[in-house]
Amino acid sequence: MNKAIQSTSGTVKYRLKDPKVKGETSIILDYSFGRTKRIKFSTGYKVQPKNWDKINQRIRAVSTIRNREKVNSDLLKFSSEFADAVSKLDDLEKQNKNTLKVLLSKIVRDIDENDRSITTFFDYADDYIERKENQAKNIDSVKLSPITVRSYKQTVSRMKNFNDAKKYNLDFSSIDLKFYYAFVQFLEENNYAVNTIGKHIKNLITLLNRATEDGVNTNLKYKNREFKTISEETVSIYLTEKEIESLYNVDLSKTLDWELARDIFLIGYYTGQRVSDYNGITKDQIKTFDDRRVFEFKQQKTGKKVYVPIHSRVEAIMNKRHNGFPPRILNDPDINEYIKEAGRKAEINEMITVKKISGGVKSVESVAKHTLIVSHTARRSFCTNAYLSKMPAIDIMAISGHSTEREFYKYIKVTPQERAVKIADSAFFNN
Repeated sequence: MNKAIQSTSGTVKYRLKDPKVKGETSIILDYSFGRTKRIKFSTGYKVQPKNWDKINQRIRAVSTIRNREKVNSDLLKFSSEFADAVSKLDDLEKQNKNTLKVLLSKIVRDIDENDRSITTFFDYADDYIERKENQAKNIDSVKLSPITVRSYKQTVSRMKNFNDAKKYNLDFSSIDLKFYYAFVQFLEENNYAVNTIGKHIKNLITLLNRATEDGVNTNLKYKNREFKTISEETVSIYLTEKEIESLYNVDLSKTLDWELARDIFLIGYYTGQRVSDYNGITKDQIKTFDDRRVFEFKQQKTGKKVYVPIHSRVEAIMNKRHNGFPPRILNDPDINEYIKEAGRKAEINEMITVKKISGGVKSVESVAKHTLIVSHTARRSFCTNAYLSKMPAIDIMAISGHSTEREFYKYIKVTPQERAVKIADSAFFNN
């Protein structure tokens, strides 16, 4: 095999995803083109770094690797066919990452999946996530958002932790009700919230369904009715307009971390976006339409493009402490920690009853409201307060990105009493 295959506009090489790992790691097709452009694409094959010939970019002649010749043959086939396909593109297409990724996807994914070295659950899960991650990076073929891909990675990581801790020898054949209860108990013992456990079970079922459809899994015990997601109603608070006012006015100048978190949180409130979108807004996202300044967002979770008027308080925050621009990005865990302290300083102390399940044991306690504030509270507070202010739901949804009114009404935190007051102000009851 050649060290690298040169096309008319770029070079194909093969690299290992993690050359320092002790176990197997993915073989990545690395295509460099133009002056600085690169594409990395998973081949679906794995190898231990000690068995990889870096210079010749092939698996070494080790007799114990049963599919070595096929993998090496396919790698040569991929690079050769890709170079040939690129040579047939016009000059603009040769520089278009999306076009090149579509070509790679067709060439690499057209091989017989059953011939690959994917035989175990973890092999399949890692390969599936890598494929979805590649697709998520392709604007023209988004299948899963980066957030969802990260969620799958977390689920597989928790399963690997379970496998190591319990010496379970986990594989497709051992995923049954006995595993289900043991895995749930393991997560409970490690103090994972009920809804987090439910998320991992839901992700696992999705992976098993895909593996079954692909013919890799034949064990259907996971379809038992008791093998199900679990959930509990979470305490999802929102801050009232009065509490937002207190948070805006509280002096945090002596604790700059709290002040930064508060500023970012308030921008989240006045834009109605998810933290992945409102934390780290750049000056390039500020646009002007008919002399009105707006933020332009391309929502990471949905891919939707939305425009939100810049509230006068957001302008004041940017001008007062951030040189006229949005504040710098802050790690989400830090926002969650500091915004609670900012809420405490703002005296957001209403007592809230919270039901918890830890280690399978239920408990009820009352906590101060500021201890429940997190980055997502900003978005929920916007949607709820905007609704109570009589902004039409369709306009709120245009900003928040909710797809259906049913989804929106389920999301906002409006009490029956608050809704009754809002209805009482309608034209019907005042005619």
